[in-house]
Amino acid sequence: MITIPLPGNGPLSNAISYSVSPLYELAASLHTLAQPTPPERFFSWSEDKLEQFESARLKQEWQYLLPLFRYGLPDSFDPVQTKGVMGVDDQYEYFVSLPTEQFVRSVTPMLDQWMQQHEIPQVYLDIKEDSDYVKGRFSLFVSSYWQLFFEENWESIAPQFVKEAERIYYAVQSVPALLSYLQSLSPAFSLDEETCHLTYPSHGPDDHAQQLILYPSYYYAQEPCLSKKGTNAHLLYSFS
Repeated sequence: MITIPLPGNGPLSNAISYSVSPLYELAASLHTLAQPTPPERFFSWSEDKLEQFESARLKQEWQYLLPLFRYGLPDSFDPVQTKGVMGVDDQYEYFVSLPTEQFVRSVTPMLDQWMQQHEIPQVYLDIKEDSDYVKGRFSLFVSSYWQLFFEENWESIAPQFVKEAERIYYAVQSVPALLSYLQSLSPAFSLDEETCHLTYPSHGPDDHAQQLILYPSYYYAQEPCLSKKGTNAHLLYSFS
């Protein structure tokens, strides 16, 4: 179980925050696109994007990198790290300056899961041989995807993030409002009234987080996912 303390007297915003990153949302869209059967609300969108990849001669590159997105989102897209990465120049600079070792660590869990169910992909072999080469291909693909396809998508969905931020603002005005909001995202949330701690079941040993950071996503289409990273709990969830 993961527990998150709520302040007794201070504002709830000291314990609950949210983070939005265009680059993270780009990764979420690639995660959805990488699914063998896209969610119903993204079925037409996925078909259109794959056709556009073919027209732009990016389909082969996408197939090469797809194992990095099928089973999750690389940590290098983390919204806290990439919050200020807005345009294509920012993205290019971010990935160029990202240490190669950190890039490899961020994609390794996705590759491990891929190889539990599929043959070893070429991108895995290339990472072992020349990880800088793979990082360069990865960066170029992400930049191309943003410029050719995703920037327009982001501009169209950005107002929905503003509305979600308003929901979060009103949710942190009181404990009952917060609990109601969190349970609308995942019924697994509960409140220990005696200790004033939020609780969330987990498969591992009991763990304590200092804060809860919300990651609302338009393109992430899976069940809400709560994970502990460092001292904080991070909740990735879908909204539309």
